[in-house]
Amino acid sequence: MPSVAIVAGEASGDVSGGALARELRRLQPDISIWGAGGPAMRSSGVELVADFSWAGAIGIIESLKLAPRLLFELANLKKEFVRRRPDVFIPIDFGAFNVKLGSFARIQGIPSIYYFPPGSWRRKPRDYSKLSAASDRIITPFPWSETILREAGIDATFLGHPLLDHVSPGLTRSEFAGRLNGISEPSQVGRIVGLLPGSRSHEIHHILPVMLDACSIILKQVSSADTFVVAAGSDRAYREIDKVIKHWRSQAGENNIVQKIIVVRGLTYDVMAHSDLLLTCSGTATLEAMILGTPMIIVYRGSKWMKVEYLLRKGILEDFIGMPNIVAGREVCPELLGDQASPEAIAKLAVKWLERQEELQKVRQELNSVRAVLGEPGGTARAAQMVLRTMGLSRTE
Repeated sequence: MPSVAIVAGEASGDVSGGALARELRRLQPDISIWGAGGPAMRSSGVELVADFSWAGAIGIIESLKLAPRLLFELANLKKEFVRRRPDVFIPIDFGAFNVKLGSFARIQGIPSIYYFPPGSWRRKPRDYSKLSAASDRIITPFPWSETILREAGIDATFLGHPLLDHVSPGLTRSEFAGRLNGISEPSQVGRIVGLLPGSRSHEIHHILPVMLDACSIILKQVSSADTFVVAAGSDRAYREIDKVIKHWRSQAGENNIVQKIIVVRGLTYDVMAHSDLLLTCSGTATLEAMILGTPMIIVYRGSKWMKVEYLLRKGILEDFIGMPNIVAGREVCPELLGDQASPEAIAKLAVKWLERQEELQKVRQELNSVRAVLGEPGGTARAAQMVLRTMGLSRTE
């Protein structure tokens, strides 16, 4: 039986791994797929020998906290590779972990196809020697990444961004309105401001309170903005968000917005699609919102140690952190980082857009234009076909 191992650490990699697994199984029903990931891969039928739902981290300080557990899981996965000997290994992002595992796999004679190489969104070339040692070939989600990697001598291919295949709302606006405390008509919802504070615990605790304070200011200045929806992408994130909101409410006291905050679970794409404006953490969410064409204000705050790390590394970072801006190569959606991401600054930008519909429409048009850079839908299927060809199991449609 043909066997594939997939390993993803972050939530976005888990989603992409799950989609790829479904496509592989559709094209090759007898295939065995196992590895490490989270709920999306599990629901796609991947046998998880390690659950990495806890593994996402940003920055050196946060990553160091996870290092002992990750080293333990790395050792276990190496044993599984030797025991099971998959026909191909597919690492997805999660560079500090997967580069080591990819190098080990290749030493064992197991081909490695890196899907979503770490930092694929970066436009500045860097040292790719370790990535090259961990990969026989790379499938990258951005066209400029293919160019940069090929210039570095790496066999890289851009097949179209796989998010184009599955980023879409599951509900109509009327149906979505019905989920918001039983409201049955979209006209009763008014303007919707969606809040996407991130999926990691430290992001939720540092970013969500500032977003909520900003919404209090927005409500005072834009009376029609009367629905604020916080998206929780998982049960764990829901619990963290609930904890933060309860604490915030205890501090806010009598505040009109307290009754207007609705938290929804498992409806992230619907929140993105049906909001008039998003306040969002940086990361994959900004790319998903771009695909859906929803204007956003990109916000990021962290701990004091993360601030120090940012200052030390600022000179080597990219010009932008939001994917719409990275893809466009210019600012399409505003970014507020660190101390700049104050409730007052966020609210000022939000009020400007909410009061001027022509401004929001202009941003929607720009986002739709930028989306074209990501290529055509079908990237997941094309990636699955490439994997099967590498295994000597050619499947085309």
